Amino acid sequence: MSEPPAEILRRLRPVPTYTDHPTTRPHDVVGVGLDGLARRIDVEHAADPVLLLFLSAACLGCRDLWDGLARLHAGLAGAARLVVVTRSPGDEDPAAIAALAGDEWAPLGIEIVMSSPAFGDYRVGGPPFLSVADADAVRTESVAWGLDQTLRTALDALRAG
Repeated sequence: MSEPPAEILRRLRPVPTYTDHPTTRPHDVVGVGLDGLARRIDVEHAADPVLLLFLSAACLGCRDLWDGLARLHAGLAGAARLVVVTRSPGDEDPAAIAALAGDEWAPLGIEIVMSSPAFGDYRVGGPPFLSVADADAVRTESVAWGLDQTLRTALDALRAG
């Protein structure tokens, strides 16, 4: 191999899970917050688009996204709400999720909801994955390949919508 694996990975681009445009319908995300209380993220009737970022505590490919939540939020510059979706308690450990999310997410208005059903609603095979949705449509769905590419993919979808 003539190139280091990190260089090869940096050149990879997400492969859409659709041809032409996504066929997934927008769904509200229903689950629980890290505090164990019921949470509902309105998507179907929301005024603003939402970036749903599907992550896991056990996902090594998710680490830079967990570490970069504040930067991702800043990069969206108000163009969409940022919502992190994990699997439900029992499938994920809320304490592990809280540790990875750190202290910055709540003051920034980033929402975290634990919802295994959302993985099915948005056809997520596994994390890291992203969907940009609004009340009318899912604008894009893709593997979330690192912080910069995830932000680029989300912003491209938001501009196209």
